[in-house]
Amino acid sequence: MRVAVIGPSDIGRVARAAGADPGRIEAAAAEAGRLLAAAGHELVVCPDRGVPVIAARAYRAAGGRRILGLIPASGDSAPGSISRVERHSALCDEADRSLTWYEQHARIVRDSDAMICLGLSCGTACEIAWTKWTKRIPVYVLDGLGSAVPPEIGAETEIRRRGALSEIIAELDAGK
Repeated sequence: MRVAVIGPSDIGRVARAAGADPGRIEAAAAEAGRLLAAAGHELVVCPDRGVPVIAARAYRAAGGRRILGLIPASGDSAPGSISRVERHSALCDEADRSLTWYEQHARIVRDSDAMICLGLSCGTACEIAWTKWTKRIPVYVLDGLGSAVPPEIGAETEIRRRGALSEIIAELDAGK
């Protein structure tokens, strides 16, 4: 199964806004990478910084078999994002550099069978919203990492809130 790990690239800024512990978000990202590798799932990320990069590094260190990196080459994003995704593309076994930042949101959905959301940000909310139009896949949201996905978004997407990453991996393994 191909699983995207999504969450804030600027963990500190987003955690402060949500009243969340940035260390808990970082630990969850590392644990997600390790658990996905151990379970034999493939990883899909846009490796700018923050959650996706932490997950990719942990996945790689745990012997994960394949990382698909979505590497936007143009479009608006945070300053330095294009150079960061290119630098972090070395973590990936395959990299798509044909995207803009806008196109990346739909592409991560199209290339994934499920998503694990570890905290919200503008980009993360866009990726979740694209599951309405691109491909209806489950989005597992780990509780306790910030504010919840707004109910209006949840009404039109397949949000599955869970209390532990081990629950999410067990459901992925069962093909739910």
